[in-house]
Formats: sequence, structure tokens, C-alpha cells
Amino acid sequence: MDVTAVDPQQVKAMTGPIVLTLPADSRMARVARLTASALGSLLDFSVDDIDDLRIGVDELVVTLIELGRGTPLSLRFELSDSRIDVVGETEANEAGDRERFSLSERILAVVCDEYDVSQSDGTMRVRMVKRAGT
Repeated sequence: MDVTAVDPQQVKAMTGPIVLTLPADSRMARVARLTASALGSLLDFSVDDIDDLRIGVDELVVTLIELGRGTPLSLRFELSDSRIDVVGETEANEAGDRERFSLSERILAVVCDEYDVSQSDGTMRVRMVKRAGT
């Protein structure tokens, strides 16, 4: 048995999300990428799926930094049998340049199964889903 893989029953037994709070500093994206790759490994994602997940999380963090006010970022990772949902939030910068997001949006469209970016009540939110084998 591969000691890095987790039985699907064990994933179900994991309660609650994994939450990271990071400074709005692009150097902190590495922490988020490492977390994403470790969680992908727990779910026995392929190397390609883990790479896509890491790239998606990197774009999620960059988007929050570029469209946020410089306040801390909150990233929530939720695991299921064959997917990882990631939701990132920070305070929205009303003057943020949404045009700069167009490249990140194209990247997210390729590496994720689902994603969306929204802003409401002063909060910028980026959500992405990565499924194993896609």
C-alpha cells in the first residue's frame, strides 16, 4: 500500500476544511501551492492533476492579491473522494483592475474543472474545483 495515499473512507472521516490565512504577499503563494499539492497527494491525484491544482491555486492567490485591498487572504480547502474545492477570500479593492484578471481567468479555465470570481459586501471571492482524472 502506498503510504501517501488515503483510503476514501479516511477522506470522509476528515472533518472540516483546511484553512490557511496568509499575508497578501505574492511570496506566500508558495505556501498555498505546497498545501494544495500535499492535499492532492492525499487524494491520490495524478502528477498532472497535482500540477493543475498547484497552478490553479497560484492563480487564485494572485487574483486575490491583485483585486484585494492588501488585507490577509483566507484560503479554505475542502476534500471529498475525488475532488478538492478551494475558496479564497479577501477584502475587495473597489478600484481593482479587473482587466488584469483576464490572463488568470484563461489559466483557471484550463487547469480547473470549475471556477468563479465574485465580489459582494466588500469581499473578493475566488472559488475553484479540481477533480481527479480531469
